[in-house]
Formats: sequence, C-alpha cells, structure tokens
Amino acid sequence: MALLWIEGFECMGSTDGAAPSPSGIVERKYPSSAYPGLYMLIQPGRIAGHSLEFTAGWPDIRSKPLTTNASMVVGFGFRLSALQNGKIIALYDSTQQGMNVRITSAGELSVYRDNTSLATTSGLGLAINTWYYIEFKVLCNSSTGTYELRVDGTMKLNASSTNTKAGSHDYHNIVQMTGMSSGTCRRDDMYILDGSGSANNDFLGKRRVVGLFPTSDLTSYQDFTCSSGSDHYALVDENPVNDDTDYVEDATTGHKDLWNHSALSGTGTSIAGIQINTMVRETDATSVGLYTLIKSGTTENTGTSEVIASATYRNLGRISEMDPDTGVAWTVAGLNAAKFGVQVA
Repeated sequence: MALLWIEGFECMGSTDGAAPSPSGIVERKYPSSAYPGLYMLIQPGRIAGHSLEFTAGWPDIRSKPLTTNASMVVGFGFRLSALQNGKIIALYDSTQQGMNVRITSAGELSVYRDNTSLATTSGLGLAINTWYYIEFKVLCNSSTGTYELRVDGTMKLNASSTNTKAGSHDYHNIVQMTGMSSGTCRRDDMYILDGSGSANNDFLGKRRVVGLFPTSDLTSYQDFTCSSGSDHYALVDENPVNDDTDYVEDATTGHKDLWNHSALSGTGTSIAGIQINTMVRETDATSVGLYTLIKSGTTENTGTSEVIASATYRNLGRISEMDPDTGVAWTVAGLNAAKFGVQVA
C-alpha cells in the first residue's frame, strides 16, 4: 500500500462557521490534536463541501503513525486570511519535528529541517483568501535525502543529496497541520502517501476529496441490531455523527451490515483511492473484532480486523486503493455500485 490517509473534512459536521461536531470528533481521527474544539471551525470547501479552518492560537491536527518508508508525500488545499510568518505543514519522526514548510509575511514558502532553514522561494507571492494546492515530498536521509515542494502542480523548491533527517530514523511517520498566530487558515482535500507499492507512490497532483453517506440497506445483509426502527442505514447516515442517539450493534461473529451510498460525481475519472470511516465503541466489558467490509460485484473483502476495546468512540479509517472485484484502481462506476459496511470478526 502506498496511499496512507485521505481527509476532506466532510464528516465533522455540515454547518459552516460551527465547531467540528460532536465534541471530540477531531480527536477520534487525530488523537494528538491541540485545541480542536476551541480554535477550529467547519467552513466552505476548496471546491465544494467543507474544509477545516484553523483560527488564531496555534491549533493543530497530527496524524497517527502511518509508515516507516523513507519517502513521504503530502498534498492539501491551503487558504489563509492574512499573510504572516508561520508553519503550515510538518513531518515528524515520532515526537521529533523533521522536514516542514513555512510561509513568510511576503507570501513566500520556506523549507526547513526542524528549525534550520534550507531554502525559500522568490517571487511566489501567495495571496490571501485564495486556495492553493500544496504538495511536499521528502526522502529522509542524513546525506542522500531529497525534497520537492510544488504549488498547483508546479515545482517551486527542490534539492537532492541533502540532509533531510532530524530524528533518529530514516523516515517521517506523522504529519502535522497547524494554525497561525493570528487570522485564519483553511485545509482541505488532503492525501498522505509513502514510496511503497507500484501505485500512488509519488505526487498525485491536485485532488478533491468527496464524502459519501449511506442511503439504503442491502437486502440480506442486515444482521446487526437496530437501536430503533428497522432501516439500518438510517441509523448510520448522519453528518455529524450522532453517537448514541441511533446506531446498529452486534457481537456475533460473521454478522454483517452493508449499505448503498450516495453516488460520486463531479470529480473526473481518476480515483486514487477511498477511505471508509466508521465510528465505533464497545458497549460492554467484552472486546470485539470488527472488519470494515467492502462488497464489489460478487467479491466481499474484509480487510484487516480491528479490536474495539474502549467505551469511547474512535474512528476506523480503512484505505482501499483497488477495487477488490477487479484488482485495479477504482472507477466511478465501480465505486458507485459497491457496498460498504461492517462485519463482526
């Protein structure tokens, strides 16, 4: 696998200008986040849908550890309301800050290794209240490292045979996005990948992330117990998620729930991958394994089981780069026909 994470901020609430909802939802995906309920808002997205706005006060979101591959690439939409000096993206080796990108009060971008400046653009002149798509690629090594910074698909800074290693390992495994000291900045349409695999192991170019939600049940795949009523999908289709208000639950090995979903449109024909997000918690003292289930054509693919062992909600995020029925990249038609859900392991 090369694609590690996808984020469009489409599932953290649907009210622009409001805090991510419910309280604590950001931490379910980004457990090391700082001030998510205080200095973050849902706002209109880069193309459509929603984005996450960081207000003043240095808030941040930080991914879980994602890889030990030497190469990492991050792409994301970026928009800010006031030019100032600040960090916009940072790669980490665990707790050690590594390679990072900062903006200057003149609208230029600088590449740093920890707090050591390596290079700064000249004449870039990023403007306020304007969306840009920024991509940053790093090969981590103390002597043969490389980096490249792109803005809207155009290379702006690069270097080879250089020191890109600030930590103790020849990799970065965590990605952090931060706010500014004043004004606001927004992020949207983010991807993270590493250099492994035969696909999605290099720059993807400008991308759009779209959120799809359940719309109906798949007949004969309705094993879970409903908290109320009999329409399973109607208990898991909310944005924002409503937690214990309504839900489906089960603990019997092999039981499945599968749902149809809204159609994907307006994105072009190239799909780098999908991420299925499922909010889960245990309801008694017994842990249970859960698969994030994909049904495409006649193929059912469970992926890897995850143990649900806490009464606190968390987000399961399963990446799928290939249609399991065809073994090649997802097409719009294939994705729209596929069903997604859960299976007790």
